[in-house]
Amino acid sequence: MFADKSNNSGLSRRDFLKAASVSLVISPEMVHRIAGAVAKGIVLIKNGQLIDGTGKGPSQNTSILIENGRFKEIGGANLRAPAGARIIDATGRTILPGLIDMHAHLISGGFDTVSEKSMTYDPVEQKRVLKQMLYWGVTAVYDPVQPLGSGLQLRALASRNAFPSPRLFISGPAFTAPGGWGGANQPAARIELKDLREVKPQVSRVARARVDILKLFYDDMSSSFTHSLPKLEKRLMEAVIKEAHARKLKVMVHAYRTEDHKDAIRAGADIMAHSAITTAVDDEYIELARQNHTLYLATLSVYHDVFDEKVIREFIAQEFVKRTVPKKTLATLTASEPLDSFEKSIKQDFIKKQLSTIEANLKKLSENGIPIGVGPDTGVPGSFPGISVHREMELMVQSGVTPARVLVAATKTAAEYLGQKSLGTVETGKIADLLVVRGNPLEDIQNTREIEVVVKGGQVINREKLLSEIMSS
Repeated sequence: MFADKSNNSGLSRRDFLKAASVSLVISPEMVHRIAGAVAKGIVLIKNGQLIDGTGKGPSQNTSILIENGRFKEIGGANLRAPAGARIIDATGRTILPGLIDMHAHLISGGFDTVSEKSMTYDPVEQKRVLKQMLYWGVTAVYDPVQPLGSGLQLRALASRNAFPSPRLFISGPAFTAPGGWGGANQPAARIELKDLREVKPQVSRVARARVDILKLFYDDMSSSFTHSLPKLEKRLMEAVIKEAHARKLKVMVHAYRTEDHKDAIRAGADIMAHSAITTAVDDEYIELARQNHTLYLATLSVYHDVFDEKVIREFIAQEFVKRTVPKKTLATLTASEPLDSFEKSIKQDFIKKQLSTIEANLKKLSENGIPIGVGPDTGVPGSFPGISVHREMELMVQSGVTPARVLVAATKTAAEYLGQKSLGTVETGKIADLLVVRGNPLEDIQNTREIEVVVKGGQVINREKLLSEIMSS
């Protein structure tokens, strides 16, 4: 073990000088000890099993050379790096692309970042949430509801690496009916449409701000809440999608009812934010989704966990959760209130009855070639930043989707819908986002949680330091 000395690397002066002339071979668990002691920007990950995200079978004894933030070369165990490069021994490990969360609200997963106005949008808390995601190997994330000004500011900070964060993609305020569900009650996070004349200027406003994907709510929430809410008119939903497409913007639609899904897909919805839960998807649904190339997000962790306080409390009792989620967040879920009151406001029994339909719909759509993604609705109660992606993948596999398809959903497919051709797969020339994990996720998808190394943009993340910041904030 290297001795801690005055330089930030933890190396003695003699070892530091030695590292300047020869390559350093380190195990993944030691990677945080050598920051600053190697050739900047050059990393060789050596001799691991590679699951590259393309859907191809795994490659054994693979080495990956990273330079200037990109995958420069991918080869066998004999691939060599320049002198002084950081070398990470991945023998017995699996290398994966960085994970992408396609449906994440930047809140804690407890009630500490929620007020009477729903999400608080506290920038300090949001930065902590993004750090949690990065710690858990999420290197890109789409946040579908955010006040426009603060969302743009946070995206700009993340893009210039002002703090440790995944790449952030945003919608700005969400489109909904007056008094309808919109994920948040703050006026700055909502666009309430009353008639067709409002559609063009409102879509134009968010398009000019260069948001990434527009978010629309088309749901009266009668499938989930004990009391229904106003629902956006169908003609307004259709007009928003048409106008967004005219401005080259994709649209994510929130809907639970299967028939509402069909309405939205007929109108051209690019992404469905939640499962179709009320009835089984039929041939018409499949054909509509296929023709429109609609991405389907199941948010299984919502239906399995959020709608059952017992499941939430069992999940948070696990050691890996207690070790990585701040105590102030967990305390709001272990206490009887406000969680118990929240659970009384939602249709627990109905959702539990529909679970088999929800799972079967995901499996059927996947088997019929409909694109699926991983979007857990991160931030809702019990859906903790970063952890939620791994939980969602676990539940997707339990529903009958193969681990290989789930991994593609969490990487390549998500990058495609974000319009990011340089993300999502480990291929020569692409941006170097990856994980090194213990075990083989193709054999047990829970092995994606066994993270030893996170690389974002070619930089090895100091996860130990990151966790310290998360737990002390």
